[in-house]
Amino acid sequence: MKMLIKKDEEPFFYKFLSIAKEIIGKNKTYTPVFYGDEKLYLVCNNYAAVYDFQSNLLLDDELREFGKIPYELSQLPNGDMKLAKAEHFSCQESYLIAVRNFFKHAGYMSKKVFSVDKGDPYKIPKIVEVTQRWISEEDNKILDKIGFPDIYMLDAERDNEFITLAGDWNPYYLAACDQAELNGGQTTITMTVYFNIKEDPKKSACDQQAMELVQQPTNYDEFEDMDVEEPEVEVVEDDYQEEEQLDALLEDTVVPEELEDDFDPMRA
Repeated sequence: MKMLIKKDEEPFFYKFLSIAKEIIGKNKTYTPVFYGDEKLYLVCNNYAAVYDFQSNLLLDDELREFGKIPYELSQLPNGDMKLAKAEHFSCQESYLIAVRNFFKHAGYMSKKVFSVDKGDPYKIPKIVEVTQRWISEEDNKILDKIGFPDIYMLDAERDNEFITLAGDWNPYYLAACDQAELNGGQTTITMTVYFNIKEDPKKSACDQQAMELVQQPTNYDEFEDMDVEEPEVEVVEDDYQEEEQLDALLEDTVVPEELEDDFDPMRA
């Protein structure tokens, strides 16, 4: 089973797959989990994405019916995207269950925060300001590809519920959702990209900053070794040499016996 997706024929699906390819490409050390289950799902490191094709037309359902199988994504030399069935899932069953739990609970527990206005040149700073979520500079490219999405976050009142049901996923994720309508509104396609599903970069940055404050800089250690420890060693060696010289002088010195007999320590 395989599908060839052309940009000029299916621009929205092509956009989703190009974003998936971008996520996989920037996380090459991580094995992506890309699978179908009526919808098309992707999880790779700190990112997740889902493509949902809903239609009232039988023809569309036949064309875009994702099987419950793993997929592999590639791009042909002519630019077309190729989605093909993989031989097996690229993860253990326990992780796949955890991934499905994330999508299941994040889907209905997320709350829309605001919509990015089309043509807004300051959409990235606005997203950060409104959500108080950190977005890395590398994520700007992904957000630009999505366009002007609706921004979602986990409903603050459901933090504990999410942690209980979804497991160890980060409740402070950020989701960007875009959609398109076809066939006079009879077909609705949505794509949602999740950022920071494993860890909160804001927390990681604060932890790193705290570590840097505690950790002594390397160049300061070198400075300390040079200016403090080395002179101490030299001073000790000089004192030792002076003591040897004094001992030698004392051994060579002869004290007259009469001085020893008349010596009065109170007068010294």
